[in-house]
Amino acid sequence: MAGMDHGTAVVTDSDVRHRHKHRRILRYIPGFIYILLLFIVGQFVFSNPNETLFDIGGYRLAWVEVLMVTATIVAMAEQIKVAEPGINNIYEVLLMGAIAVLQIVLFALAAAGVSSLAMFNNTEFLLLTIINTAQTVVAFQINAATLMRTISSS
Repeated sequence: MAGMDHGTAVVTDSDVRHRHKHRRILRYIPGFIYILLLFIVGQFVFSNPNETLFDIGGYRLAWVEVLMVTATIVAMAEQIKVAEPGINNIYEVLLMGAIAVLQIVLFALAAAGVSSLAMFNNTEFLLLTIINTAQTVVAFQINAATLMRTISSS
C-alpha cells in the first residue's frame, strides 16, 4: 500500500452534534431505575422472594436470583452505554450516581427504623445497592478513560 496516507480518525464537533441529535430521552434514564421499580413491585407481589419462581430442568430460580442477574446485566449495559469514544457521557454517569445515592439513603433510613421504608431493609436491597454503586464507579472510570483516549489521539 505504498503511497497511501493512513491518517488517524478524529471525532469532529459536527460528528458529536450529529450523534447527540439522535439520542433519545430514554438514554438518560439510568437502568437501575427499572431495577428499583422491579424490586418494589416484587416486594408487593412475592410474599417470600426466596421461594422458587422457575424450575427448569432441575435448575430452580427464585425471584431474588432473577432480580440479581437482571441487575448485573443492567449494570454491564450501563457501562457499555458510557464507553463511546469522543463523547462525554458525564450526565448519564451522574444520573447513575444519583440513583445509587437514592438507594443508599433508602437503605440507611430503612435500617434506622423508618417504618414506611421497611421494604428496603433487607439483604437483597443491600446487594442491589452495592451492585449499582460499583457499576457507577466503574462507569465514571470508563467515561474518563474514553475521553482521555480521545483527547490524546487528537
